[in-house]
Amino acid sequence: MASAKRKQIAVLCMVITFLDDEGEGLVKKKSPGRTWLRRRAERGSCAGILTELAAEDLPSFKHYLRMDVNSFRRLVEVVSPRIVKGNTRMRSPISPSERLALTLRFLATVETFRSLEFQFRVSRTAISYIVLEVCQAILSELGASCLQFPSTVEEWKATENKFSERWNFPHCAGALDGKHVVMQACGQYSQFYNYKGSHSIVLMVLAGPSYEIKADSLERNCLGLRRYEITWCNMGVNGRVSDGGVWNRTGLCNVLENGEIDLPLPEPLPNRREDCPYVIIGDDAFALKPFLMKPYPQQYLDLERRICNYRFFRARRRVENVFGLLANRWRIFRALIALQPNKVEIVTMAVVTLHNWLIKGSSKDVYVPPRVVDTVNPFTGEIVPGSWRDDGTPSQNLQPLAMLRYGNNPSNHAKRVRDEFNEYFNCEGQVGWQWEKCM
Repeated sequence: MASAKRKQIAVLCMVITFLDDEGEGLVKKKSPGRTWLRRRAERGSCAGILTELAAEDLPSFKHYLRMDVNSFRRLVEVVSPRIVKGNTRMRSPISPSERLALTLRFLATVETFRSLEFQFRVSRTAISYIVLEVCQAILSELGASCLQFPSTVEEWKATENKFSERWNFPHCAGALDGKHVVMQACGQYSQFYNYKGSHSIVLMVLAGPSYEIKADSLERNCLGLRRYEITWCNMGVNGRVSDGGVWNRTGLCNVLENGEIDLPLPEPLPNRREDCPYVIIGDDAFALKPFLMKPYPQQYLDLERRICNYRFFRARRRVENVFGLLANRWRIFRALIALQPNKVEIVTMAVVTLHNWLIKGSSKDVYVPPRVVDTVNPFTGEIVPGSWRDDGTPSQNLQPLAMLRYGNNPSNHAKRVRDEFNEYFNCEGQVGWQWEKCM
């Protein structure tokens, strides 16, 4: 028995020796890895094209990252404490400037993580973490200083004065609209399935008279804009909620309904006698309220009501320009976003924050160059469309809210408020060119 075992062991040893000598290929050697990724410091985008653009072609640098060199460097300083990583024995970390540049490029384009991997020589897995981390850092570091919601009567009065001066619309506190931010379909998130057959989260925005973003403590994701200017925005209501119901779920709607916001008290419109509340302007996606005005229905419009609707549409162009500017500057909003819902929310809010930060900073003229947004001739009322409209409507993203088809039975008070604006626009508040526009 022992002799038989020794023979078996000897045969086994011979087989192993044979395999070692003749069949080395049967044991797969360990792959050395994608060594081209390790040359990031010498050949990645930050070491290559970005360095060249910063030294030789500043306009192209601005186009590449949507901001000038100085603003980029300031932003690196701001977010670095939250995104810097320490050295390890295995490799040097990805620097804060590389992390920020990669994230900005992702937001400014519709490029995939695969495409960015080749540009920046950073793996797709790492990119997925970096983008989310940098967006969270932007929100954490810039939110308190950039996102401030009007909190006093005086601040609301300042907004109203600008609407009155620039858009001939007194007692207006902002223009309201919402868009579906469309994302990739995901089975376990069926609550995000919307009326257009896609998956989305709704971004609701209240735009001010001129483009900047102010936030509120009404709820976790409330923002505001003030010079193409988001005075307030809400992000997070899933796309399955009816579009009319999205607004009803926001904190701003609730405090307006309950009179818990410091809007100025009702007072007469200029040269009028009847008290009129301060209002925001919406469209047919919203129900008419004493604090939320929208145009008259299109059926049976007489000339006076057509003029009133024209004045509503004219003032509401501000919020159209805000969404147009966001989609023009940040191309991530021109395609389906291939991220999970919580990440889509963080990324979107980071873009809104950057929008406000750039408008308030030295990059304002870079971010909003001449003729990008609509301009108005103050003497003729002629509106010159901004160049963002030449891009066309994003085919897959920022889809409009559906018009309200039912359940819209406004109170008599709300109707009287709209009628008061109608009488004002056709009498004391008329402008010379409105008749030509509406005849």
